[in-house]
Amino acid sequence: MAMTELIHVFEVVPDASNCERFEVPQRAGTRSDDGPVVASGTASNQESIPELVPDGGVEEFPDEDERDSVTLSESAISGDDSTTSGDGPVVSDGGVEGEYFRALADTLSDAILVIDADSIVQFANPAVEKIFGYSPDQLIGSSLTELMSPELADRHRAGVERYLRDGERHLDWNYVELIGHHRDGHEVPLAVSFSEFTSDGEQYFTGIAWDISDRKLREAELRDRMEQRDALTTFSRHALEDRPLADLMNDAVELVADVLDHEYAGVLEYRPEEDDLLVRAVSGWPEEVVGEATLGTERHSQAGYTLLAEEPVVAESLDADERFDSDELLDSTDVTSGVSTVVGSTANPWGVLGVHDGDVQTYTDYDVQFVQGVGRLLATAIERRKRKRRLEQYETMLNAVGDGVYALDGDSRFVAVNDAYVELTGYPRAELLGEPASKVHDDELTETERVEEALGEGRNVVTIAGTVTPADDESIPVETRIAPLQWDGVTGRVGVVRDVSDRERREEKLTSLNERFESLADAESTTETCDIAVDAAVEILGFPNAAVALYDDEAGSLVSTVRRWADGEIDDALLGRPGSDAAWQAFVEGETHVIDDLDAELDAETRMGSALVIPLGKYGVFLTAAPESEAFDRADREETLRRQRNQLREKNRELERVNRLNRVMRELTKALTRASSRDDVLRAVCERLAETGPYRFVWFADHDRATNDLHPEASAGVEEGYLEEVVVKADESDSRGQGPSGRAVRTREVQVQNDLLGDPPFEPWREKALKRGYRSSAAVPVIYDGTLQGVLNLYADAPDVFDETETEVLSELGAFIGYALNALEQKQALVSEQSIELDFRIRGADTPVLAFVTETDAEFEFENVVQRADGRLHAFFTVRGSSPEESIAFAEEVSFIENVHLVAEREDEYLYECTLGGQSFVQQLVGRGAMLRSLTAAGGEGRFVVRIPQSANVRTFVELFEDYYENVELVARREVDEPVMTSQQFESELADRLTDRQVEVLRMAYFRGFFEWPRESTAEEIAEALDVSQPTVSRHIRAAERVLFELLFEER
Repeated sequence: MAMTELIHVFEVVPDASNCERFEVPQRAGTRSDDGPVVASGTASNQESIPELVPDGGVEEFPDEDERDSVTLSESAISGDDSTTSGDGPVVSDGGVEGEYFRALADTLSDAILVIDADSIVQFANPAVEKIFGYSPDQLIGSSLTELMSPELADRHRAGVERYLRDGERHLDWNYVELIGHHRDGHEVPLAVSFSEFTSDGEQYFTGIAWDISDRKLREAELRDRMEQRDALTTFSRHALEDRPLADLMNDAVELVADVLDHEYAGVLEYRPEEDDLLVRAVSGWPEEVVGEATLGTERHSQAGYTLLAEEPVVAESLDADERFDSDELLDSTDVTSGVSTVVGSTANPWGVLGVHDGDVQTYTDYDVQFVQGVGRLLATAIERRKRKRRLEQYETMLNAVGDGVYALDGDSRFVAVNDAYVELTGYPRAELLGEPASKVHDDELTETERVEEALGEGRNVVTIAGTVTPADDESIPVETRIAPLQWDGVTGRVGVVRDVSDRERREEKLTSLNERFESLADAESTTETCDIAVDAAVEILGFPNAAVALYDDEAGSLVSTVRRWADGEIDDALLGRPGSDAAWQAFVEGETHVIDDLDAELDAETRMGSALVIPLGKYGVFLTAAPESEAFDRADREETLRRQRNQLREKNRELERVNRLNRVMRELTKALTRASSRDDVLRAVCERLAETGPYRFVWFADHDRATNDLHPEASAGVEEGYLEEVVVKADESDSRGQGPSGRAVRTREVQVQNDLLGDPPFEPWREKALKRGYRSSAAVPVIYDGTLQGVLNLYADAPDVFDETETEVLSELGAFIGYALNALEQKQALVSEQSIELDFRIRGADTPVLAFVTETDAEFEFENVVQRADGRLHAFFTVRGSSPEESIAFAEEVSFIENVHLVAEREDEYLYECTLGGQSFVQQLVGRGAMLRSLTAAGGEGRFVVRIPQSANVRTFVELFEDYYENVELVARREVDEPVMTSQQFESELADRLTDRQVEVLRMAYFRGFFEWPRESTAEEIAEALDVSQPTVSRHIRAAERVLFELLFEER
């Protein structure tokens, strides 16, 4: 056969399944290196082949078991057209049949192997190298078991031996799937077909194998997808079931871990208030972390990153992922890969679902979508349970309402009714739902029109009177409050129905009673008046018996004047035993008596079971009775309920007041912490209080001790010129100092005037206050550490506002404002660059220091003070002209000086230190933000210099000195500018004061760890490094430290 010949190879496949099974590739124009061009294909039957290639001859090569036929069709043959019989050698280099076979074997991508009865490979086509990694030459002569696992090799040898022995096949030779082994060791899924033939008396087996890895991969992926789909379907059913949420979350983590074959999974709930993620369910982690472990919501963890991400987060290698770090939960395991998704919407997340594994994993889109699907189903279940809880709460609330409630859709059909509505209409709930409202409401059309009219006018609620026809067809008068209701995208309405039958009956009774009472004006005698009353009681109120008994002065008893009594006569136990009957007891006590059981309570036999006696002042009593017991118990119950309602109303008012005051205190706390000046504090206080009812006007006053006047500093609310017209003083002898503000200054306690109109003792300001709508007033002294900072004045628009609770809270508020003002002054004293220096001269021996220098002829000088952690002061001072024994003995006698002892002796003076108690004057000054600059005393006179913030009230400090010292004078007031030294200025100043040698020693000591604890270098080692003596190093270090501390503590 010529090299240019074209050979068509057809495989006869009777049905599609065989075609799929063999998966013969369709090739055209494929040429082997040394053979003809081969084109292969399939045919449904052998007879159709001539039609496919009309110009070619056909030769048939039947297989051993004649199941299929392989037919070679020559398109052009020139040369030897003889064929080799089926008994000749198939694997041959000669002959047309050998050439055909060789061309086909070399061209196919499927491996063709021929083995002998000992499983030795006799032939292998080039495709075996691509599938198994061995070249044909490497395989020929080797055992076929080289391409098998040991287990499969054993099974193969046993199967061949059995077949050669008894000819029984245990496999489908047309198609079987096996696992082959590649030369590099990995497994290769294969599809194999077998055949056998005999040549020269020897038995051979032919196998065609093709790699089905891609198909297996697709099948595995399909199985995974089907498993994921089935898992989602199952989980969706669980989500719809009424199961505890904790169980559902456990199902979710177990599901994703199991389906993805991962070690760990978890559900975390986002808690906005705590700003964390709480572990709610886990798989793989210890159960102890559930409900206890939390993670942060920052983006540095995968969970926190997921919470902020808009898509699921996939991390195939956490170590290499730069988007986030690990977290405590993941760090506790060997987690390497994972997928996480938000549970809920990204705008309003409920939490995070994550699944992780210790091995590096690759995730398909379907894996990610599966995790996301579980998260979505979990979110839906959570939201469904929330809605269910809300609906149950609403249902509980609606069923607790005594009035009937119903909801209608856009077609006026019932979609919801409460228990009271069911009871009102007499219809079971099932019969109402879905029915039109006209089934019950006779005026449904009018109701609809009224709702539409109300909506058109911008009103949300409309009230109409109508009737309801219950199941028994007896119309009931009702009053219905109706509002529009959005229901599934359409506008329906909701109604609250109240049965007004009793109310209408009461109104009818009241109308009738009113008519009878009007007729009383026309009565010409007492008897006629009593007749009208008794008739009204029986005919209108429905009492079975009624009578009026008037007091007879002459008889000294009650006498029945008019009666309508069923039995004609009234029992003596009720009326007829002067001084002991029921009517007399009510008359003399002046209280209504309800007697539920006459026989038991009066210890007498009567024809009546119960009675009601109402005193008519000094005139007599009204009396009614009924044969049955407890007939008038309702009146008693109503009176009890009325008292209880009043008590409850009062408690609610009290609770509202407490809540209001607490809210004001919280708002003031926030405002005062942000205030930067005294004006800010006072303005915030007045504005917050004025914004809160019932305060109509609030102002803060400063007390001027020189004039005893109260000057406004801040105000808010309805003032209308009040402060311009009113002068308020603190002088008790002045009528203008008799108001709450003046008394608050004098008593240092909250003063209240609860009714300006009804109890006006303070004439100068009462009229002006009433004209502006003020009805009650309170003055709150603002005090800190015994010093009056001012007075807070409040005016309410109603009387009796400032009760005991209100007063107690206002007293606390006054203390809080005083603390805030003082804290602000202390802060300003520390940070202000400008201050005021006050210089006081003190004379007399009324203070301990002046008494000491006068008695000993010594000199005293304050050095400095250090505030300790417990708030007490540690003071340093020097004394000249007095021995240590004399000085210490004197100091120990002073009540506010503690732990005094000598520190050092310097030439002609002694340095002492002591602790100052809370009652010391220095402690009071420091507590108010003042800084002591100097305090000297000699010859019976002292000078006291303090610095206060620029914003501080100078008069307050002057008054503080005047209160403490009997003879004190402010001799100077100076404005002091103290700019804050920058770090560069500080370094420059320090460098100017240190010598070069000191700087060198100091730097050497610092960098060699001399100042560490424990020391890393000693003074001797530093001295050796600098080639100087150890005392020189110590002297330079001490000198440098002294300069540094002077800059820190004395000059800054």
